[in-house]
Amino acid sequence: MSNNGWQALRDGDQAIRLRIRLIGLSAKAEASITAAVDGAPFDLAHDDGENSTDILVIHAGQVAGCAVGAALTLAIYDDERDLAGIVADDVLHADAPLVEWRYRLAQLRQLALVRYGAASVESDRYALMVLGANDGLWHWDLTTGYFYHAPRWSAIMGYEQEEVGHSIEDWLGMVLEEDRLWVDATLEEQVDTPSGAFLIEYRVRCKDGGVRWMLCRGSAVSDTQGGRAKRLAGSQSDITARKEAEHSLKLSEERYALAMQAAKDGLWDWDLATETVYFTPRWKEMLGYLDDQVGNKPDEWFERVLEDDLIWLQAVIEAQIAGQDEPFQIEYRMRHADGNERWMQCSGMTLRDFDGRAIRIVGSQSDITPRKAAEAQVLHDAFHDRVTGLPNRALFLDRVSQALRRPDSRSTVMVLELNRFRSVANNLGLAQSDDILRQIARRLSADIRGTETLARIDTALFGLILDEVEAEEAILKRAEDLHQLLKPALPIEGGISLFITARVGAATGLHGEAPEQILRSASRAMNRGDREGSRSVTIFSDVDRELALNALELEGELRQAIEMGGQLRLFYQPIVDLTSGRLAGFESLMRWIHPVHGLISPAHFIPLAEETGLIVKLGEVALAEACKQANLWQAQNPSKSGLFINVNVSPLQLAEPDYLTRIERILEEYGTPPAALKLEITESTVLGDVDRMIFILSALKDMGLKLAIDDFGTGYSSLSYLHRFKFDAVKIDQSFVRAMRQREDNTLIIRMIAELARGLGCEVIAEGIELQGEVQRLSELGCMYGQGYFFSPPRDPDTASRLIEASFNVGQETVIAD
Repeated sequence: MSNNGWQALRDGDQAIRLRIRLIGLSAKAEASITAAVDGAPFDLAHDDGENSTDILVIHAGQVAGCAVGAALTLAIYDDERDLAGIVADDVLHADAPLVEWRYRLAQLRQLALVRYGAASVESDRYALMVLGANDGLWHWDLTTGYFYHAPRWSAIMGYEQEEVGHSIEDWLGMVLEEDRLWVDATLEEQVDTPSGAFLIEYRVRCKDGGVRWMLCRGSAVSDTQGGRAKRLAGSQSDITARKEAEHSLKLSEERYALAMQAAKDGLWDWDLATETVYFTPRWKEMLGYLDDQVGNKPDEWFERVLEDDLIWLQAVIEAQIAGQDEPFQIEYRMRHADGNERWMQCSGMTLRDFDGRAIRIVGSQSDITPRKAAEAQVLHDAFHDRVTGLPNRALFLDRVSQALRRPDSRSTVMVLELNRFRSVANNLGLAQSDDILRQIARRLSADIRGTETLARIDTALFGLILDEVEAEEAILKRAEDLHQLLKPALPIEGGISLFITARVGAATGLHGEAPEQILRSASRAMNRGDREGSRSVTIFSDVDRELALNALELEGELRQAIEMGGQLRLFYQPIVDLTSGRLAGFESLMRWIHPVHGLISPAHFIPLAEETGLIVKLGEVALAEACKQANLWQAQNPSKSGLFINVNVSPLQLAEPDYLTRIERILEEYGTPPAALKLEITESTVLGDVDRMIFILSALKDMGLKLAIDDFGTGYSSLSYLHRFKFDAVKIDQSFVRAMRQREDNTLIIRMIAELARGLGCEVIAEGIELQGEVQRLSELGCMYGQGYFFSPPRDPDTASRLIEASFNVGQETVIAD
């Protein structure tokens, strides 16, 4: 080492010189030391005097049995010359390289300076290599690529010095793969932008295959300010013991945290020999008692546990005493000092003597009332409707299942769906529509009897379980009661009164029948009743049940009927001019003449067609048949060229991407004048995707077809759409006509619809006319046309043809035999 090299070990301008006392060394070892300290801030002294004035003594001692070596020992003395500690102890052979002797001496010197706070910031490689007495020193010359490592460096990992090469990869190859990234990044950063000292921890794979944690301290040295590093040097020390201690400390801290958590609980210790229990103040506090208000007997605990839960707690305790070794945990309710119930969770374990007898049971008790309340709320929310608070579909079906499990059960499920509610919700908004649902739920709930269950099953669909009710008369009476509850107007924001009607279906379940099946049956009955007219409730009959049981078979037969033709026929219900009584046109309604079952109601096969998607093909069949019939009637009655046929269109048809193409193809195939046809589209359909519907309806109008909006809903909520869709006719829903029979005030909505519709150039057609007096009244209210059973039920084509020939009018006989 050059004098310049030792100069880096100086503190400012004044070198801190340390005395090395040489004791009993061989001549060769003494010569090595003498050469190593040449030009260095060390003074050599032999064992020839007192050292009371020496602050630091670096002591070189003879190694037993080693005639040519030296043991380098750093001994630090206090003022009384007592040995304070040996912080370095290593062996060097007398013939070791001179640089190794210098490294060791520099290392010992740095330790001494650090010990007394005299160390300075070093910039030379030799100072960097002395950061730890037990460290393995290393030096990487970036110019030559040579990586020097001291024997201690390799010995830390179980290798002899000659077993490890002198390239940087010989070092980094020992680093575990998951740590290699950080070591590489650190070294690369120091090479590119030397920043002084660095420190990094990593794991290495040792010679024996084990893994040890290492701490590398070092620094990079460059020749120019801001230039790349020319060399890196430092030390590597084994910190495995420290890491293990840190891990143990972390576990200890975690255990301590758990213990602190447990301290929030009430602790108890039951001495079985004395039959006394120690309850901590916290145990008593969580029940609302002061420390001196609860004694030390087991009854102080058990008497506060609710009777329904006490039996389980006592059973657990008895099992522990009898020999149950596993710790226990149980939840129960206790009576608080304020009289309320509190949920507690108790955990405990049993301590036994050498004979295995239970001597103590110890544990903790925590208040879990908030958690139980949250669980109860989650459970309630899972089975109750958010808006109305009523049971939801899941809970309703569970109650149906319970009713049907009884062998003698004949419970009835009734469903009630609000008419036109989607239209109301679209126009009033979420908040007001939710308020309407809550008002209706309160009305219906006010009349719940005995074991009945009322639920909200879907958006506008309510369900009611009538326990032990199966007689048709009783079901009809209960349905009429529900209709009466809905009659009064519902007040909504803005001073508006809303009248809501509903359709009702019912089905009586059989023992063992699936809950979903009976709910589906009631819904089918409700849908059939909506098509059939004015009944207050439609009951799922035995015939319905038989057809439902054969639904899969029916689907196949319907598919075959569509493909083969001949079974599906259109029937025609007259639409009459209310002023003159003359026949104006017909609404076409599909009927299925089954070769085995005969005439099948559309209430049975139309929902099936919608469920299976067959309604799309069925709609095309209906339009084709209507075209052929229109052509035939015009040929037979050329003077009645204004006669029209209304054809119903399903929402599923309109959803087909090529719907317009299909319509064009049918019209072109049969050559029917488009003006002879009028497509009926329900209000709920057009209020879905408004922009798309405007496009489709405009295209249909461009083809020359006429359009009617069917089952028209609440006047104020949807008349605003008429001018956008440009309908030719508005069909007033039959529920408004029925309401007119009940109270004259209900005619106001009909008048409003008629006036606004006619103002927009639309024809107005009233559905569901059943009485002579309704004809004149509806005409006075502004309705141009009407249809209903008063005029005629749907007729087969031949009967409808006779009606045309007879120029059917109100003044003549209205019932014509099929």
